[in-house]
Amino acid sequence: MKKSRKKFLQQSAAGVLGLFAAPQLFAESSGDAQPVVLHADEGETYWIGRRNSPLTIKVAKDRQGNETMSFCRELIAPKEGIPLHKHLNEDELIVIHRGEGLLELDGKQIPVKEGSVALVPKGVWHAMTNSGTETLIMLFSYSPAGFEGYFREFGSPVGTPWKPKSQEEYNRLNKKWGIVYK
Repeated sequence: MKKSRKKFLQQSAAGVLGLFAAPQLFAESSGDAQPVVLHADEGETYWIGRRNSPLTIKVAKDRQGNETMSFCRELIAPKEGIPLHKHLNEDELIVIHRGEGLLELDGKQIPVKEGSVALVPKGVWHAMTNSGTETLIMLFSYSPAGFEGYFREFGSPVGTPWKPKSQEEYNRLNKKWGIVYK
Protein backbone atom coordinates (compact mmCIF):
# COMPACT_ATOMS: atom_id res chain seq x y z
CA MET A 1 0.00 0.00 0.00
CA LYS A 2 2.77 2.43 0.91
CA LYS A 3 4.65 1.82 -2.32
CA SER A 4 1.61 2.38 -4.52
CA ARG A 5 0.72 5.60 -2.66
CA LYS A 6 4.29 6.84 -2.97
CA LYS A 7 4.33 6.00 -6.68
CA PHE A 8 0.96 7.74 -7.18
CA LEU A 9 2.23 10.89 -5.43
CA GLN A 10 5.46 10.90 -7.48
CA GLN A 11 3.56 10.48 -10.75
CA SER A 12 1.02 13.13 -9.78
CA ALA A 13 3.79 15.57 -8.85
CA ALA A 14 5.53 14.93 -12.18
CA GLY A 15 2.29 15.59 -14.06
CA VAL A 16 1.63 18.82 -12.18
CA LEU A 17 5.24 19.90 -12.72
CA GLY A 18 4.73 19.38 -16.44
CA LEU A 19 1.77 21.75 -16.42
CA PHE A 20 3.87 24.47 -14.81
CA ALA A 21 7.11 23.69 -16.62
CA ALA A 22 5.80 23.87 -20.17
CA PRO A 23 2.65 26.00 -20.32
CA GLN A 24 3.27 26.80 -23.97
CA LEU A 25 2.71 23.14 -24.82
CA PHE A 26 -0.98 23.88 -24.48
CA ALA A 27 -0.83 27.09 -26.50
CA GLU A 28 -2.41 27.15 -29.92
CA SER A 29 0.02 25.81 -32.50
CA SER A 30 0.74 27.50 -35.80
CA GLY A 31 -0.68 24.40 -37.51
CA ASP A 32 2.63 23.57 -39.22
CA ALA A 33 4.00 21.38 -36.42
CA GLN A 34 4.26 17.67 -37.11
CA PRO A 35 4.45 14.74 -34.72
CA VAL A 36 8.05 13.69 -34.15
CA VAL A 37 9.61 10.36 -33.24
CA LEU A 38 13.39 10.06 -33.19
CA HIS A 39 15.33 7.02 -32.08
CA ALA A 40 18.44 6.95 -29.89
CA ASP A 41 20.85 7.21 -32.82
CA GLU A 42 18.95 9.97 -34.65
CA GLY A 43 19.25 13.75 -34.56
CA GLU A 44 21.87 16.37 -35.39
CA THR A 45 25.01 15.99 -33.28
CA TYR A 46 27.59 18.72 -32.69
CA TRP A 47 30.82 18.96 -30.70
CA ILE A 48 30.32 21.71 -28.14
CA GLY A 49 33.17 23.75 -26.76
CA ARG A 50 36.73 22.85 -26.03
CA ARG A 51 35.49 19.99 -23.85
CA ASN A 52 34.15 18.25 -27.00
CA SER A 53 30.83 17.31 -25.44
CA PRO A 54 28.54 15.74 -28.02
CA LEU A 55 25.19 17.52 -28.07
CA THR A 56 22.33 16.11 -30.12
CA ILE A 57 19.39 18.21 -31.24
CA LYS A 58 16.40 15.85 -31.28
CA VAL A 59 13.44 18.21 -31.80
CA ALA A 60 13.96 21.59 -33.45
CA LYS A 61 11.77 24.51 -34.39
CA ASP A 62 13.11 24.80 -37.93
CA ARG A 63 13.04 21.05 -38.64
CA GLN A 64 9.61 20.04 -37.39
CA GLY A 65 7.80 23.40 -37.31
CA ASN A 66 7.29 23.21 -33.55
CA GLU A 67 7.14 26.71 -32.08
CA THR A 68 6.56 25.68 -28.47
CA MET A 69 9.55 23.55 -27.52
CA SER A 70 12.81 21.95 -28.58
CA PHE A 71 14.59 18.93 -27.11
CA CYS A 72 18.30 18.09 -26.87
CA ARG A 73 20.71 15.64 -25.23
CA GLU A 74 24.26 16.38 -24.09
CA LEU A 75 26.92 13.99 -22.81
CA ILE A 76 29.22 15.59 -20.25
CA ALA A 77 32.47 13.84 -19.27
CA PRO A 78 33.55 13.61 -15.61
CA LYS A 79 34.92 16.89 -14.24
CA GLU A 80 33.60 18.77 -17.28
CA GLY A 81 30.61 21.08 -17.36
CA ILE A 82 28.54 23.90 -18.76
CA PRO A 83 29.68 27.36 -17.60
CA LEU A 84 27.48 29.74 -15.62
CA HIS A 85 25.00 31.45 -17.95
CA LYS A 86 21.42 32.61 -18.36
CA HIS A 87 18.96 32.67 -21.25
CA LEU A 88 17.17 35.93 -21.97
CA ASN A 89 14.34 34.43 -24.04
CA GLU A 90 13.73 30.79 -23.08
CA ASP A 91 12.76 28.69 -20.10
CA GLU A 92 14.82 25.50 -19.83
CA LEU A 93 13.73 22.16 -18.43
CA ILE A 94 16.64 19.87 -17.47
CA VAL A 95 16.41 16.13 -16.75
CA ILE A 96 19.38 14.08 -15.57
CA HIS A 97 19.08 10.82 -17.50
CA ARG A 98 22.27 9.21 -16.19
CA GLY A 99 25.09 10.11 -13.86
CA GLU A 100 25.44 12.76 -11.21
CA GLY A 101 26.40 16.36 -11.14
CA LEU A 102 26.30 19.68 -9.40
CA LEU A 103 23.75 22.18 -10.68
CA GLU A 104 24.36 25.80 -9.82
CA LEU A 105 20.97 27.46 -9.85
CA ASP A 106 20.51 31.11 -8.93
CA GLY A 107 23.59 31.05 -6.69
CA LYS A 108 22.83 27.72 -4.97
CA GLN A 109 24.82 24.51 -5.45
CA ILE A 110 22.40 21.59 -5.81
CA PRO A 111 23.53 17.96 -6.20
CA VAL A 112 21.61 16.20 -9.01
CA LYS A 113 21.49 12.57 -10.10
CA GLU A 114 19.58 10.24 -12.39
CA GLY A 115 15.93 11.28 -12.37
CA SER A 116 16.53 14.83 -11.09
CA VAL A 117 14.49 17.53 -12.86
CA ALA A 118 15.13 21.28 -12.82
CA LEU A 119 13.04 24.08 -14.28
CA VAL A 120 15.19 27.11 -15.08
CA PRO A 121 13.08 30.15 -15.98
CA LYS A 122 14.58 32.65 -18.41
CA GLY A 123 16.89 35.12 -16.72
CA VAL A 124 18.08 32.69 -14.01
CA TRP A 125 21.82 32.00 -13.78
CA HIS A 126 22.71 28.31 -14.01
CA ALA A 127 25.61 25.94 -14.65
CA MET A 128 26.16 22.16 -14.62
CA THR A 129 29.26 20.20 -13.65
CA ASN A 130 29.67 16.44 -13.85
CA SER A 131 30.78 15.55 -10.33
CA GLY A 132 30.62 11.79 -10.89
CA THR A 133 32.90 9.19 -12.41
CA GLU A 134 30.75 8.30 -15.43
CA THR A 135 29.45 10.38 -18.33
CA LEU A 136 26.51 12.54 -17.27
CA ILE A 137 23.65 12.41 -19.77
CA MET A 138 21.54 15.55 -19.59
CA LEU A 139 18.27 15.91 -21.48
CA PHE A 140 16.91 19.42 -21.85
CA SER A 141 14.18 21.36 -23.53
CA TYR A 142 13.70 25.02 -24.37
CA SER A 143 10.41 26.83 -24.51
CA PRO A 144 9.79 28.54 -26.82
CA ALA A 145 11.73 26.56 -29.41
CA GLY A 146 14.56 28.09 -31.42
CA PHE A 147 17.59 28.30 -29.12
CA GLU A 148 18.85 24.98 -30.51
CA GLY A 149 20.09 27.04 -33.49
CA TYR A 150 22.80 28.40 -31.19
CA PHE A 151 24.39 24.94 -30.99
CA ARG A 152 24.55 24.67 -34.79
CA GLU A 153 26.45 27.95 -34.98
CA PHE A 154 28.54 27.46 -31.84
CA GLY A 155 29.42 23.79 -32.32
CA SER A 156 31.10 21.75 -35.02
CA PRO A 157 29.25 18.84 -36.66
CA VAL A 158 30.42 15.44 -35.41
CA GLY A 159 32.96 14.09 -37.87
CA THR A 160 34.66 17.47 -38.17
CA PRO A 161 37.22 18.95 -35.75
CA TRP A 162 36.12 21.53 -33.18
CA LYS A 163 36.62 24.99 -34.62
CA PRO A 164 37.35 27.57 -31.92
CA LYS A 165 35.69 30.95 -32.33
CA SER A 166 37.24 34.35 -31.80
CA GLN A 167 35.97 36.47 -28.91
CA GLU A 168 34.14 38.65 -31.45
CA GLU A 169 32.38 35.56 -32.89
CA TYR A 170 31.37 34.43 -29.36
CA ASN A 171 30.03 37.90 -28.57
CA ARG A 172 28.02 38.00 -31.82
CA LEU A 173 26.54 34.51 -31.24
CA ASN A 174 25.70 35.22 -27.61
CA LYS A 175 23.93 38.46 -28.51
CA LYS A 176 22.07 36.89 -31.45
CA TRP A 177 20.76 33.97 -29.36
CA GLY A 178 20.15 35.83 -26.08
CA ILE A 179 22.62 34.01 -23.87
CA VAL A 180 24.81 35.72 -21.29
CA TYR A 181 27.85 34.09 -19.64
CA LYS A 182 29.46 35.21 -16.37
